[in-house]
Parts: sequence; structure tokens; C-alpha cells
Amino acid sequence: MVMFFIAGLWHEWVMAAFYENEMHASYKGTGIIFLAYLVLGFLMVYFYSRSIQKKKSWTADLWFGILMGILWVFPHELAMAGAHATSIIYVIKNGLWHITEQGIGGILIGIVYYNRLLVR
Repeated sequence: MVMFFIAGLWHEWVMAAFYENEMHASYKGTGIIFLAYLVLGFLMVYFYSRSIQKKKSWTADLWFGILMGILWVFPHELAMAGAHATSIIYVIKNGLWHITEQGIGGILIGIVYYNRLLVR
């Protein structure tokens, strides 16, 4: 849910003019985008739970999220760049954003999974 909120702020507020003007892209399918982020969130939790090591650090959680961001976006963006003649600069910018977004998601999963920052 947090990644969906962050993505919404980025795509619909911070970078909306860039996506509309430069890429001729607008995001009209909010329900489908929400579903995609639910799937991503469940997959991240699943893979995170399978990769548990004792006393994981926040940096390990960040790197987990970065890896998921690369796997989530980069191959698809490359394919779409080839299919729709999209700029490779756009692919890199969007990929870097998703690395950031899923990196934050990885940290949040680690916080929840290990009850970090929660008082017992």
C-alpha cells in the first residue's frame, strides 16, 4: 500500500507533466495499478520471507527492494522501449525511480517482518 501511495505521488503529482508531455502517458487505470501493486507487495513479502537471515540489516532490506525494483520494471521497460520506440533515457529514469520505490518497500517489509521500531 505504501509503494502504491508513493508511486501515485510520483507519477500523478511530481512527474505528471513529464509523463504526459514527453512520453504521452497518463495513468487512467488506478484500479489495475492498485492490483499490480498488491501483487508486487505479496511477491516481495513471499520472497523476503524465503530469504531470511538472522539479524538482517536495513541495508540488506534496501538491497532486497532494489533487486525487486530491477526485476519488476527493467526487463519490461526494455521490451516496451523496443516495441514502442521509447527513449532509453526514459527507461533509465523510470527504472531508477522503481529502484527507489521498491527499495523503500523492502525497508518497510523488514520493519514489519522484524517488528523493528515497535515497542514491546
